Amino acid sequence: MTTQRSEVIDLLKAFACVLIVWHHLALYGPMSDVVYQLAPRFIGLLFDYGLLAVEVFLVVGGYLNAKSWLRALSQAHFEFFPRLGARFQRLAIPLMAALCFTVAVTALVRPYFDHSSLSDAPSPLKVLAHIFLLQDVLYLEAFSAGVWYVAIDFQWFVMALLCATLAHRWQAVTQQGSVIRKAWGMWMAMTLISMFVWNLNPLGEVWGTYFFCAYGLGLCVGSWRALGFNIHHRILVLWMILIGGLAWGYEPRVRLLVAVGVAVLLALYEATDCRPLPCLKASWIQALSNASYAVFLIHFGVSLLVSAVVFTHGSESLPANGLGMLTSFGLSVALGAGLHVAIEKQTPSWQRWLQWTAAFAATCTAVMLLT
Repeated sequence: MTTQRSEVIDLLKAFACVLIVWHHLALYGPMSDVVYQLAPRFIGLLFDYGLLAVEVFLVVGGYLNAKSWLRALSQAHFEFFPRLGARFQRLAIPLMAALCFTVAVTALVRPYFDHSSLSDAPSPLKVLAHIFLLQDVLYLEAFSAGVWYVAIDFQWFVMALLCATLAHRWQAVTQQGSVIRKAWGMWMAMTLISMFVWNLNPLGEVWGTYFFCAYGLGLCVGSWRALGFNIHHRILVLWMILIGGLAWGYEPRVRLLVAVGVAVLLALYEATDCRPLPCLKASWIQALSNASYAVFLIHFGVSLLVSAVVFTHGSESLPANGLGMLTSFGLSVALGAGLHVAIEKQTPSWQRWLQWTAAFAATCTAVMLLT
C-alpha cells in the first residue's frame, strides 16, 4: 500500500459502526416503538437490514488480518500463541471495561425500566463465561448486544491464524512453493465450505465457522496481490461474483451478497494500489473508524440508560423518543471515542487484562450482592 491509512477501509468501518448502532436502537426499543409511528419505513429498514453491517466488519476484518500477516509468514518464525494472546487482549480489555458500564447501568435502571432488553442479573457462571468469551456456546444470556460479535471475532481469528501457522510449518518442512499460497489455499477452502455448508445451518450462529464465508473473502482479497499469480483483478472479481452467485443460487442469502459486494469493492481498490482518495480524507471519518470497536461495545449500555430516562419521563411523547434516539447515538459515539482513547488505544498486556477483568468481576459481584 502506498499510504499508511486506507480511506476506503475507514469509510467502511465508520459506515458499519453507525449502521449497527442504529440497528440496535431500532431493534431493542422502546424509543423506536414510538418513533415507528412517524417513520415506519425508516425504522423497519433499520430493524430488518441494519444487521448487515456485520458483514462489512467481517470482510474488512479478514482483509486487515491478512495484510498484517503477509510479511510475517515469509519470515523464519511465525508464532501462534503470542499472536493469539495479543488478539485476545485487544478484544477483551475494552470489552471488560464496557461491560462494567453496561452491567452497572442495567442494575441502576432495572427498578424503573421494566423492558425485555434488560439482561438478567449476573451469576458467577455468566461472569466467567463472559470473561473467556464463552457465553454463546454455553447458551447463556449475554450482558450486552455486542458480546456475541467479540466472541465470534476471536473464533475467526483463531481459525485463520491456525491455517497460517500450519502453512508456515508446512513450508518449513517442504521448502517448496509459497507459504502465502498455502495459507491462501486453506483460507479459500474454509471460505467455500462455509458458503455451501456451515452458513446454511442457523443453529451454528454461535460458532465462527458460520460466518467464515465473509471473513474468508476478506482474507483472500487481502492476500491476493502477494500470491504472485498472474491473475488480473477483473478475473478475481469475476470469480468472486461467480462463486457468490452459485452460493446464492444454492441458498439465497442477502448477507452473502453484501459480503461479496464488499470483497469486490476491496479487490477493485487493491487493483489501484490503494491510492489516496482526498475526497474521503475527513478527520471525523478516521476518528469514527478508529473508535468503531469501542462505540460498538459501549452503545448498548448507553441506549439502556437513555431509554430508561425517556421511558420514565416521556414514554408516549414522539419528540422525546425521537430526541432520545438521537441522544443515544451521539452519546454512544462520544463515550466510544473516550473508551478508545483511554483504554483500547493503550498497549494491551495480561496485567491490564487482569485489572479490567477484576473490575468487571467486582462490578458483577456488587450487583449480585445489592439485588
